[in-house]
This record gives sequence, structure tokens and C-alpha cells, in this order.
Amino acid sequence: MTLENWMKENGFVAYKVFSATDASDLDTGWTDPSKFSIEGVVFYDGGEMTLFTDSVHQLLVKDKKTKTRGLDRLEEWIGIRFHPKKGPFTLIGYGSRKFDAPLLRHNFDFPGIVPDIDLSEIVADASRNHYGDYGRRYEIRSLAVLNRNKQSAIPHLSFLMRPIELLSEWKRGLARSVLKTLAAEVELIAGLFCSIVVKEELTITDERTERPASIQCDFVRDLDIYRFRGEDEDPLTLAYKQRLEEE
Repeated sequence: MTLENWMKENGFVAYKVFSATDASDLDTGWTDPSKFSIEGVVFYDGGEMTLFTDSVHQLLVKDKKTKTRGLDRLEEWIGIRFHPKKGPFTLIGYGSRKFDAPLLRHNFDFPGIVPDIDLSEIVADASRNHYGDYGRRYEIRSLAVLNRNKQSAIPHLSFLMRPIELLSEWKRGLARSVLKTLAAEVELIAGLFCSIVVKEELTITDERTERPASIQCDFVRDLDIYRFRGEDEDPLTLAYKQRLEEE
């Protein structure tokens, strides 16, 4: 089964939000995502990539059906794309619980019940099980290389920029470059999520041996423990317990 067929059959849509707001300019820093503006949002269902921004007229991604629309059309699109009669749907992000999800939902209403899954929490739980102590955090780029996930938005994964680099690039007027990175990220999120759930396996670099290590992820058979809505926390997740311990 192709990635597109699998995601559509299960109602999964990967996404990423970009804000040009500098956290250092806010009294609340990163703690209150609702204070940030939205300059770009990318959705990807495994086949079609839909980009919302007011900064570029059109963005093309190699081998992908791509649509570019203004941010003023996002609310209407959400209402149609995620209509309850077409679902159920689940949004898939990476590091989205603390930023993308609350920022997006603060500005736009989703019809019915459309939960999120933060893939980074699944990855953290996998590494926690592997090491037997606490969950690790990994960049999507390093995981994509180890798990052979591909993207076609940028020439090479080495061009995938970190958040601070994206902000710097945006301030230089290179909006297209930033949005290309977002497109690459959502493609990697979709591919990695599918790989983990279908194969029930994740490959990381073991910090003890510095060699690739495959982790069994049969716990993803129950994805409901990772679904959240808005800023709600689900106390059943290992990731949630870990955050409590860290705090």
C-alpha cells in the first residue's frame, strides 16, 4: 500500500506551522503560542500538499500535487477538508503539542473532533523503552536518514533548516526557502509516522555504541493514547509521565 493510500484510508494528515514572530520579542517567550503570528501552514495527506501563506504566489514541490492558497482561505478549507462526514481525521505533527497545535487551534476552528498526534512523543517513548530510563529528543532530519524516509521539496536533507535558521532566512526575505523547508518537514513527518506504525519499528543512533539500533514499537498499536485535542494532556502516555518527572 502506498503512503497516500495508507494515510487517506486512516484519515491521517501531516502538518507544520511557521511563525515569523521572534520569541525573544515576547514577554512570554515560547510559553504562549497564541501570541505568535502565522506566516505559513503546510498540510500533506501522502498525495497532495496544500500550503497556506500570503508570502509567495505559488510553491511547487517535485513529484507532488501542490496547491498554494492565501491564509484568508484556511478557515474555509479546514471546514471542508476536515468535515465530520468525511472523517475521522487525525493531524500528525512533530513537536506539535507545545507549539503548532495550540497556535493553529487558537486561530482556526476545526469542525467536530479532529485530534492531534505529536510524533515526537512516540519517538521519545520508543527511546525510553530502549534505554530504560527517560525519553530522548531527536531532530526529524537525523531520524529520516536512519529510517530512510525521503522528501522531494529540497535538494538534500542537509538543507533542512532549524527553527532559528528559518526565522533568520525569513527576515532576509527568503520566504520561498522557508516554505520549502516546511514542505520537506511534513513529508518526512508523514513518512516516518507511517514507517513506525506499519513496521512497528524505529531506528535511532544508540548513544552508548554510536551505531544504529532498531527499537520495537508495538505500543503504537494503540494510537489513542497519543491523541490529544487542543492543550489537553492525556495522562496515559509515557511521554506525559516523563514530562511530569522532568518538571
